Amino acid sequence: MLNIELFNKIINSHYKNGRENIELIKNNIEKILKNKYKKILYMKGETITNEGIKEDSIYFVERGKVILTRKDVYGKEYSNGYLMPGEFFGLSTCIDMQNEANYKALTNCNIYVIDAQYVKSLLAIDKELVQYTNGMLINTIRLLVIRQGNLIMGGCRSSFVSFITEHFYDFARVDENGDVLVTLDVNLVDIAVMLNMTRETLSRIVSEMKKDGVIETKRRFIKIMDLGKFIA
Repeated sequence: MLNIELFNKIINSHYKNGRENIELIKNNIEKILKNKYKKILYMKGETITNEGIKEDSIYFVERGKVILTRKDVYGKEYSNGYLMPGEFFGLSTCIDMQNEANYKALTNCNIYVIDAQYVKSLLAIDKELVQYTNGMLINTIRLLVIRQGNLIMGGCRSSFVSFITEHFYDFARVDENGDVLVTLDVNLVDIAVMLNMTRETLSRIVSEMKKDGVIETKRRFIKIMDLGKFIA
């Protein structure tokens, strides 16, 4: 199967289902919520919210990546998932639950911090907003479970492949030569942290793919010449 055919199949898979254009979501937030939100820049490594907190805010990632972290029985921090631009978190406030993880800015992030109580007041009177919010909540949980499943069960190579293919929808294109060009806002160190592997392990995976002629890499950029072998 040609790269373009596989590419289109992937972007229409479960990663796209239920997702909306980022600009459309931003416009809805600004139109519906008016002054009931703040737009905050969180710097790389900065904590956004902590495990065990009952939220009074809902968060929308406009730009950057957010990592969910927890600690194991030895007190070592590990990745419990991640969020990409166009996604929400802090939705536990809608179902009166505590955060199950810490949320940190993996990169510099633009975050909309939304007044959760105001959203609840709107949900009490707007059935259309209830339907929209339910769909958003379901999609958020579904994507998080897929990612957590990949982290737990997928193995290092498949976790890396899944992470890259998630970028196809918003951050990739097929060029005139039929190669898939993927733009990244993270380096190998960041990706290794997100995927719970050492930098050496990830470097070895990337090196093997380059040696086999599957990919080429530059700073914040991956070219996939053989998409079939990449996802195999």
